[in-house]
This record gives sequence, structure tokens and C-alpha cells, in this order.
Amino acid sequence: MGKNLIGFVVLSIFLSSCFKKYIVTEKEIRQHYDTLSFKPNYKIQKGLDYKLYTATFGVDTLQPILFIHGAPGRWEGFRKQLDDISFHSKYHLLAPDRPGYGFSYFKKKHKKVSIEKQAELLEKTLELNKSGQKPIIVSRSYGAPIGAYMVAQNPEKYEKLIMMAPAIDPEAEKFFKFSKYGKWPVLRWFIPNRFVTATDEKYDHIKELRRIEPIWEKIKIPTVVMYGGKDWVVTPENFEYAKRKIGMDSTKKYIFIPEAGHRISRSHAELLKQEIVN
Repeated sequence: MGKNLIGFVVLSIFLSSCFKKYIVTEKEIRQHYDTLSFKPNYKIQKGLDYKLYTATFGVDTLQPILFIHGAPGRWEGFRKQLDDISFHSKYHLLAPDRPGYGFSYFKKKHKKVSIEKQAELLEKTLELNKSGQKPIIVSRSYGAPIGAYMVAQNPEKYEKLIMMAPAIDPEAEKFFKFSKYGKWPVLRWFIPNRFVTATDEKYDHIKELRRIEPIWEKIKIPTVVMYGGKDWVVTPENFEYAKRKIGMDSTKKYIFIPEAGHRISRSHAELLKQEIVN
């Protein structure tokens, strides 16, 4: 019993330290923007059962770009784009915490929210923009099916959809050895909230992707799908799935980057920028 307890404590401390090294704290975000000539303008939208927390850059009369992060993650994961001052004079950048992550939630803090409900709530983020222009959606990983769902529900509303390393194929969901630890009730107390939410999202993701499968044929707007040859998080089957389901007509563009990993928005920020502005 004593050895088991010691092993449990050691595992808890190890997991906690491993996860925390991937987290950017609020203090670190403040320190980052203290070194720059601009800062995020934070917006909070509240309803009876939800709260949306969004970092915005640029003025709200410019064309909006909505950034949808993956799992686990927060708005700051798109800092390469958000800190690009050449965007600030042309676009209104909207980077929300997805419901269940950071300061955004639906019903309860740090709880997984369905793809459909996240799409519905993130639509409200666009109310922060006053331009009347069609938004561009930039999404990655687990954020990709949410952005796609938004477009499929209202295709005439959006100008372009960009998906990087999209986790969209229900038959190609990848699990890791450490994934199961996030399901252990006691260990969840030691794991940062966003990783608990991400674990719950992962274990429901196959079911959710199957449920929304009819959406892909409804995506009729210009769409860019980017995938890296060294991505160890999302499998290549997802890239091929996008080609099959969304189609290969002239409004669709598929970019394979042999040397890229999972974080394309960071490693290939200039390429992403070209796809946004062109």
C-alpha cells in the first residue's frame, strides 16, 4: 500500500510538472505585451449560461478574422499572427478562448462543450465586429471542425476557411499513452484544467465527428487545408479525409508541408499569412 501511494504521488507530481511547462501563464502574457507598443483589447460577452473571453486587435470596423485554437490551448496560441502589426491596419483580429478553455465556458467552467454548441457560441464573438464584412476563419487541430461547422451552417456569411492540421476524420483519432491519465478521477486534481478539458474532448471526439459528418459537402466557400509531414498529433488520414469530403474544385487548396510539425501557425507563419491575405 505504501509503495502504491508513493508511486501515485510521484506520478502526480511528474504529470503536473510535464503539463505545466506547456502552459503560458497570465503573468507571462502580460510581460510579453509589456515589451510591445500594443496590447490586446479583451472583450467579455456573457449570457445566462455562458461567458466568452476574447482578445482583440485592430479596430472593429475592419474585416474580421476569427482564430479558433486547438486542444489544449487558449487564444494566445495564435500570437505569431496576433502580434503581426501589418494585420492590425487591415483586419479586426478576434481570438477567443474556446468554451471550456481559459476564461470561456458554457454552464460550467473547464467543462467540455460539443462542437455544435461551441460553433453557436463562437458565432457570438463575431458580434464584436461592426464592419459588415464577411469573416475569415483561421482554425487548427480540434478547432478545425468547429470552424467548418460554422461555415457549413451559414456558408454565405463567410469569406474563407483555413484549417491547419485539422483533426476531422473520426476513423483516424490518435490516442497517446498519457491520454488515459486524464481520465483517472484522482489524478485530475493534479492536472491543469485545460488538459482535463482536452482529455474529455478527445474521448468524445470520434462520436462528435461522426455526428457532424454531413457538414463537409456543405462547405462551398474558398477553403485552405494545411498539413505537416512531421505532425505527430494529427495523422495524415485527416488530410486525405478533407480532400475526399470537401472536394478538389478550384475554390479548395491543399498544402502539404513536408518539414512542418503540428504547430504550423508558428513554424510557417509567413505561409499562413499569404493564405489569409490572398
